[in-house]
Amino acid sequence: MRGSLLLTIIFFFSLLEQLAHTDEISYHPINLGFWETVNLALKDKDYKDILPLADDVSKHTKKDSQENGEAQLATGLALKGLGFKYLSTQVLGEVLKKSLGTDIGLQALLGLEEIAHSGLVDEDYVYGELANDLEFDTLPKGLSDFISYQQGIFDLLHGFDKWSALSFSKINSDSYWDFKLRYYYALKDVAADNPSGALEKFSKLASSDLVPDDIKGQAVHQQARLIFEKGDYTQAYKLYKKVTLSPREKGLILLERAWAKYYQKDYGKALGLLVALEAPYFDASRTPEAYILKMLMYKELCYYDSALSVVGEFNKHFRNSIQNIHKRTELRSDQVLVNLSVLDQGVERWVNFLQSLKDEKKDLENYNWEQYAFLKNSRRLYDLEMNRVRNQLDWILKDKVRKSANQLLDWEEQLTFLDYQTRLDRLRVIKPKSEVPYRSEEISHTKFDKSYWTAEGEIWFDELEDYKVFVESQCEEDVKVK
Repeated sequence: MRGSLLLTIIFFFSLLEQLAHTDEISYHPINLGFWETVNLALKDKDYKDILPLADDVSKHTKKDSQENGEAQLATGLALKGLGFKYLSTQVLGEVLKKSLGTDIGLQALLGLEEIAHSGLVDEDYVYGELANDLEFDTLPKGLSDFISYQQGIFDLLHGFDKWSALSFSKINSDSYWDFKLRYYYALKDVAADNPSGALEKFSKLASSDLVPDDIKGQAVHQQARLIFEKGDYTQAYKLYKKVTLSPREKGLILLERAWAKYYQKDYGKALGLLVALEAPYFDASRTPEAYILKMLMYKELCYYDSALSVVGEFNKHFRNSIQNIHKRTELRSDQVLVNLSVLDQGVERWVNFLQSLKDEKKDLENYNWEQYAFLKNSRRLYDLEMNRVRNQLDWILKDKVRKSANQLLDWEEQLTFLDYQTRLDRLRVIKPKSEVPYRSEEISHTKFDKSYWTAEGEIWFDELEDYKVFVESQCEEDVKVK
């Protein structure tokens, strides 16, 4: 008896401690003993231990009972903790629909809201079927913000401006979804050709300590781009260095940083960043633009042979795709063109979601959960969703890959024109001289504060910031000045 009382007291104070340090919504358990065990497992991150307990409860309760709903809720939260976001949304979504307006339903919605922060969710299901189609009564502050944001965005995209304004007005200031809305409004300013208004909004988001890291990172990136467009390349470069995004996005940022260094006339650093982009890690974000920039710099520095060799590098990566375009083959089967298309963020989010589904299904093979009542046919669920996303991507890429093909042909023309200009400039050189493409920095024999290695194809991720090509102008007028 005393032991049972002690467990209840511990559970009570555990709830108080959580509520004091988080925005969690209080929950009144149906089965106190079961939920005590679940709560402790969640706190200790022993998520796998919850699943057999929840399954056991499900076998001894009626399907439409609150006890059964509570067991299904525990299953969904455990899956979320284990990283199975898609499967968790399916389980929690069913709990929400069956238990709408109850404490169990609120906890399910809270779990869905937390998953939505990652952005990798089944949007048609979570934002459409759940957030917009269900009728919610009064919700706690955090969940009300989530629903109001999703409903407001839906109405705005469908032209119901008054309805969207009403939904947005319900969002509490400085909440996660309030900052998300401010970021959305900043993007609207960019689309409306109002860069000054957008820059002001992005700067406020980037400088506030209250803004969540994911939104702040996106805001800093957009802020850097707008400052670059204003011509403040030094400040733009500093901001670019703060941005940490996915591998595909990080590759684009390295290219944007290289352009900033190019306009600052720091060709050595710009070329070093382009060397870093040659790492296989950035294959998914490889674009012809990097080769155009490299050729421009070599041409301006009068390294004509090096400039002309860039055409060969370009052809190595893109010649087959250009031939496929001219042959009018199925463009969606060309991986290079698909990669170029995926650089569009509207396409990228679908690709990232598909990849997360693949990863989760692969991890699912490590567990034998088909025996559990709430997880029957879970592998089939993943297969069906992956097929749906692939079909959606196939439809999106039909037009997008054609635009990427046209852009690739345009880049090829730019590179061909640069090649022509470079050959003319080389012919104008009156006094030929031997070309030394790379000039080593003078190394002191008395100081040992720096070490130097020649890049020979192997790329170390933590050294990308230090890559630099030691190059000096070989142009006649620059040599005379020296």
